[in-house]
Amino acid sequence: MARVNITVPDDVLDRARAERLNVSRVAAAALSEELDRRARVAALDVYLRELETELGPVPPREQVAAEKWAASVLDDHGRSARDETSGRSRASSEASA
Repeated sequence: MARVNITVPDDVLDRARAERLNVSRVAAAALSEELDRRARVAALDVYLRELETELGPVPPREQVAAEKWAASVLDDHGRSARDETSGRSRASSEASA
């Protein structure tokens, strides 16, 4: 198993230690989850391109409605729509190009 150094804000590390968390295990799990998320976004990008090839581009009115819906869903879960859709927004801009 590889050893790496990471930089963590002092307050975050203090809180993790207070909770007696295994910081290495948490960091490894977070990296794994992020890599899985990116793989799902990449697969979604491919699927969206395939749909556009088959069905044509999404009409602008429907694109706006879909983006509003996605933002509301993400906001309902306490996340910034911009942060969570960074990979997806690339797909929608590619789809409209």
